[in-house]
Amino acid sequence: MSNYPFMKANGIIRPFLLLLIFYHCHVANGQTISGVINSYYKVTAVNTVSNTLTLTSTAGLSNGTKILLIQMKGATIDASNSSTFGNISAINNAGNYEFNYICSISGNDVILQYQILRTYDPTYQVQLISVPVYNTVTLTGTVTANAWDPVSGTGGVVVFEATNSVVMNADIDVRGQGFQGGALINYLMPAPYDCDFVHNISDYYLSLPPSDKYSTGGLKGEGITDYILGKEYGRGKLANGGGGGNSNNTGGAGGTNYGTGGNGGQRTNESPFQCHGASPGIGGLSLSAFGYTNAQNKIFLGGGGGGGHENNSAGEPGGNGGGIVIITAPLISSSGNSIFAGGASPTNPANVANPLSAEGDGGGGGGGGGTVILNVTTAAGTIQVNADGARGSDASNNITNDCTGPGGGGGGGVIWVAGGAFPAAIVGSVNGGSNGVIAAGKAACTGSSNFATSGTNGVAQTGYIPPVSTIPSCAILPVSALKYFKGQLTDEGALLIWEMEQVSDVLYYEIENSIDQVHFTKTAIINNIGLKKLEFNDLQKINGSIYYRLKMVFQNGSSGYSVIVALSRDSDLPVSFIGLQPNPAVNNLNLVLYAKKPDALRIIVYNAYGQQITVIEQILNSGYSNLNIPLWGLASGTYFLSIKGKYIQTTKRFLKTR
Repeated sequence: MSNYPFMKANGIIRPFLLLLIFYHCHVANGQTISGVINSYYKVTAVNTVSNTLTLTSTAGLSNGTKILLIQMKGATIDASNSSTFGNISAINNAGNYEFNYICSISGNDVILQYQILRTYDPTYQVQLISVPVYNTVTLTGTVTANAWDPVSGTGGVVVFEATNSVVMNADIDVRGQGFQGGALINYLMPAPYDCDFVHNISDYYLSLPPSDKYSTGGLKGEGITDYILGKEYGRGKLANGGGGGNSNNTGGAGGTNYGTGGNGGQRTNESPFQCHGASPGIGGLSLSAFGYTNAQNKIFLGGGGGGGHENNSAGEPGGNGGGIVIITAPLISSSGNSIFAGGASPTNPANVANPLSAEGDGGGGGGGGGTVILNVTTAAGTIQVNADGARGSDASNNITNDCTGPGGGGGGGVIWVAGGAFPAAIVGSVNGGSNGVIAAGKAACTGSSNFATSGTNGVAQTGYIPPVSTIPSCAILPVSALKYFKGQLTDEGALLIWEMEQVSDVLYYEIENSIDQVHFTKTAIINNIGLKKLEFNDLQKINGSIYYRLKMVFQNGSSGYSVIVALSRDSDLPVSFIGLQPNPAVNNLNLVLYAKKPDALRIIVYNAYGQQITVIEQILNSGYSNLNIPLWGLASGTYFLSIKGKYIQTTKRFLKTR
């Protein structure tokens, strides 16, 4: 039997294996990625009782795979023909998301390892996304997502994790991979869609075909609510999707995320007897009040820009919004590479002279910025992160010598980092996109915005905490390759022993331990060098009960777990836990201990996501001690109290109420 390198200073490494093991560790742990690294699955049913998801397909998924569950839409909006059209009356489940693991798969049903935290309605486009977990990973080519597809309800997200570090030698790019901009509709003139100077179309929603030949408008940009049948067009916003430009030749509005989308521009300088265009698209609604706090913890794709009004086959559609990027790692580093999650500017390849400008039609609104979450402990070097709203398109008219409406700018997105301070290594940009202008036309308005406006800025903020369930619902079954996993106490700590049936497809092993059977901590990484019988000495001497399990990570990226082994040491301890009073608690929690010997304690309060909330250093004297733990400012919910000292190490669960 032999011991192997692991991530604690108190482990034993036998000298004759040292060189071989470190070489193998270097080769096995270095991974490179580029292109699309995630797989996307449409969720058709969520059963919280059985903790099961039903997918259209489970091809490519396996037991132990980490997943992201996220609902893309579902907000309820005002649908009146007024300026409040598109305002959100209820956010519902839109933007809900969480991380979990696959416990087992049966046909198209996926059973999750931990209880689902939040509620989801698959009617409004819920997707499951595989989350690759690497050790040390290097980006050698641009990493991107499958663009958001409103038909399948999937895509638009890059998400991955590294247990050691992420090295960015290339970019991550989800620009324009969010909600789609309003597509162009060419309303042919003359008949059937004539306009005249008498009819000024000011409706906030319109249908296709229109209710009368004059009532035409651009398609609204896509947002976090579904299109309403018969109300898909016209200047009213669609939540964070920009409104389309109304007849005649007005600009579409910018989509948005955290910032507000800019309004489209009007048609101006036409003669009194020409068609007028005084009702451009209205900018997408800011989502700042509906997510992006740890209490709400909802995230969104950038909204699509509204399409410009087109009747000369030379308009501009709305630009797509930005996608979502989520990275979890202890360390991320780069020497100047970028994470791009901005919205896209409108473009029309049919406009050969200038694909970015409308020629005699309305311009399109820019896409809203996306969302970038960096759940990292340390950032090193320089990492450019961009979640800007996109510029609205220009407009010009060298045909009739008037000035059509440019597009509004997209609102800025979100950069959300873990910790209390924004890392100096991250250079963030969440600017709103600028509006388009009149590129050419009547001299009086060339260079003018024609009342189009820019999008407003997004936000770069700290304090991110991932939504992760910690309530076990299903134990992952041991893999068939494992014959047994056993443990026994030793004078120094604990000896873990296991034997494999075969090891050809094993990448490495992890030893994990827990003192509450809920929060398991990685204690060791042991690389596969071909041996079937292995052992590991854990030199942590913990009194009371400790639980171990073995994780096997395979060459194909899947993983499996052993049964849990429980070991208990003599409970006649120098320091004994008595209780937590009261539990549930409101503002204060009393920790009662009995000590035969003095001890120096480190007391840590964790929330249900495993994030550290409070740290207290306390010298414990002999006898009974009643220690006060303040809970002021904590939200209601489940928390864990970790007590660590020379003679005691335990974790207890408690509830905080108001």
